[in-house]
Amino acid sequence: MTDDFKTQLQNVKDQYYLDAGGGISLPVAGAIYWIALAALSRYLPPADWALTAAALSGMIFPLGLLLQKPLASPFMKSKSPIAGVGLLSVMSINMLWPVHFIVLDISPDAAPLSLAIGMTLHWPVIGWTYGSRVCLIHAIARVAAVSVLWYAFPEGRFDVLPLTVAALYLLAAGGMRWELGRLRRKKGLQATAMTEQPA
Repeated sequence: MTDDFKTQLQNVKDQYYLDAGGGISLPVAGAIYWIALAALSRYLPPADWALTAAALSGMIFPLGLLLQKPLASPFMKSKSPIAGVGLLSVMSINMLWPVHFIVLDISPDAAPLSLAIGMTLHWPVIGWTYGSRVCLIHAIARVAAVSVLWYAFPEGRFDVLPLTVAALYLLAAGGMRWELGRLRRKKGLQATAMTEQPA
């Protein structure tokens, strides 16, 4: 891979990240989903909670669409030759649903862990398409946090664990917003330098 190609690829990633506004409406939607699940844990037994969690997961994407405008995150309008990679990664996490349903049926107590990790697997790939380190850090931190919580704090599996995932989602959205700001400043400096170059 030549340096020119690496530079071109990074420029494509940067532009996609900027055009999509980091797609941060989706992690915010995910946070709302997990907060709702934590609240429902007060009223639902594990088996019902697990089925509800599976059913409500289908609302994350529509909610992310609704939040695009208020969060300046038009990910559906952004076009990029690498956008398809992210879509395929989302498709791949949905292929886990047969496994999730086995967990929900046989061991609903494990549903929070199964869903929290299963719904994280596309984050490194999304991070690659954006050139975002925050996405990769989120995935690693989330898998580590929910694994530790599930074993070390069993009484918090249906409330503390979901609230932790929600907090990590919001931290990721904030981190991605910070990355976008830094990227805009970098692009602005580059544009200024190019205009100031002598003819």
